[in-house]
Amino acid sequence: MLAPLRLILLAVATAPLIACWLLAVPLMLLVPATESVLQPLLVGTWAKVVLWIMGIRVTVEGDPPRGGFFLVANHLSYLDIPVLLAQLNGRFLAKSEIASWPVLGFLARATGTLFVDRSRKRDLTRVIAEVTALIHRGPGVIVFPEATSTDGAGLHGFKPSLFEVPSRLGLPVSCAALHYANPPGVRPAWESVCWWGDAEFAPHFWEFLKLRRTDATVTFAAEPVQAVGPDGPMDRKALSEGAKAVIEGIFTPSRPSADRP
Repeated sequence: MLAPLRLILLAVATAPLIACWLLAVPLMLLVPATESVLQPLLVGTWAKVVLWIMGIRVTVEGDPPRGGFFLVANHLSYLDIPVLLAQLNGRFLAKSEIASWPVLGFLARATGTLFVDRSRKRDLTRVIAEVTALIHRGPGVIVFPEATSTDGAGLHGFKPSLFEVPSRLGLPVSCAALHYANPPGVRPAWESVCWWGDAEFAPHFWEFLKLRRTDATVTFAAEPVQAVGPDGPMDRKALSEGAKAVIEGIFTPSRPSADRP
């Protein structure tokens, strides 16, 4: 009974968010300053309620960035979204394909996600303008540079294209590492929480809802990666490599080496 009950509660918790967000959008367009209040109030509250419903206990290590920030993190699951939104006043920057995904695409749009078409180089110009305007208004931007979710055994390569944004703006890159763990006696997190490979969303999510508790840890790096070095501005490749090195330094595998093939 736990899974269907949680599904009902999630729908009940999400419906008011959608309604309030749609009502708030015109106000935020007319009075941009209201976004810094309404975004964390609506989306942040929704994320915290969702985590409670799903039995996710979050531990935060380090200090989350504040104000207009550009943060990158490793990507393990669809659960990364509420986990991070509960800690940060920010919007995700994601590939455009996600907008058309069932359920996840809907939630992404509802939480104000910005989308970029990585197959069109010209689209980056539009995205940089949108991100710049957003950061100047106060909220930050959250990016998963691996461009896919993983089993948590290690980091995949970072796509440097989106690091063009902090490179052009001279904006430091904040870094965070995500980790999931389940209590002893149940399926390990890399199987039941991390969403990777060819796993279909609906069956995976249904099985996850049956878990009584999941522990999530968000570790924020002590210092951001500076976009301007001693020799001048850092290019996007150097920024992506620097951010990956920082996250590797604070990363705890969700899939232990003993469980790897």
